[in-house]
Amino acid sequence: MVRIVDNDEEEWLPMSEQEEWSDVVPIPQDDGRNPVCPIAYTDEYREMTDYFRAIMAAGEVSQRAFELSGRVIDANAAHYTAWVYRKKLIIDLGLDIGEELRWVSEISGRHIKNYQLWHHRGALLPLLLDPQDVGRLSQEQRVLIPAIRDELRFVGEVIDNDSKNFHAWSHRQLVVRSYGLWDQEMAYVETQINQDVRNNSAWNQRYFVLTANQSTDDFVLTEDVADREIAYAVEKIKLAPNNESPWSYVIGLLVRHAPAMLYERLLPRINELAADKDYAVAVTSTPFYWSALVDIYEERAKTLDVDERGDVEAFASEACDSLAE
Repeated sequence: MVRIVDNDEEEWLPMSEQEEWSDVVPIPQDDGRNPVCPIAYTDEYREMTDYFRAIMAAGEVSQRAFELSGRVIDANAAHYTAWVYRKKLIIDLGLDIGEELRWVSEISGRHIKNYQLWHHRGALLPLLLDPQDVGRLSQEQRVLIPAIRDELRFVGEVIDNDSKNFHAWSHRQLVVRSYGLWDQEMAYVETQINQDVRNNSAWNQRYFVLTANQSTDDFVLTEDVADREIAYAVEKIKLAPNNESPWSYVIGLLVRHAPAMLYERLLPRINELAADKDYAVAVTSTPFYWSALVDIYEERAKTLDVDERGDVEAFASEACDSLAE
């Protein structure tokens, strides 16, 4: 709380001087008898948390408790207990969840990489819109629902400002998975990669969209999809051969889900690229090409008997020498 002084400047008004809190006995933080290195809290923050501990201890469910939780969070967004209690208050008081998400958006600029903020959003979203309620709608219809549209817009703006914010990408995965927005998300991912082919977060999201709508054990990488993803990765490699992202993406995808296709389908494509006069120097000068060959030959050797591995081992050894050099 603040009060205005004569020069129109704001001054902190201690809670102990506010009539609204006169019935509350604050509970000081207990750092033990002889704390080695107590945190130097401001007087305002110390008093806020002392009163907040008191209302939590009393189990108070009130509008003033809710407002105080917001003050504590804005002063220290890592105060996870305040977030937990705030969610309880929202539910018990029957408050507007949409309004709460807007409040989180407002303070997010100051706390955009705070885990608790993103967890709070993720916990509230299904209370605002039950995923089961959209099950019969098409993906095109789902993204027009205000709750989904607003959430995608918010997280999209965060990613536009910081394309490597892993909290935002994780939250986007939660939204996509909860509401089944797979086709829509693949289009978004391609836009992100086109904007920045080196955005490894967007490449990771592509893998998520491709595989996460099925369990890892159930996902089957068909030949058609493998050929499509190999072609996509190769085209992006052409743009920046020394960019690790497409190499890691296609190698990781095939190693995990279709290792035989590394030798059968990927190797011819990247060797063709390495022989192309327009790309040969750039491709063979990057360690990611040679590293890919090592991975390919290693997986190939696993499918052969020991006495059949001579050529493959020789190729792998040559690739290792080139990689070392």
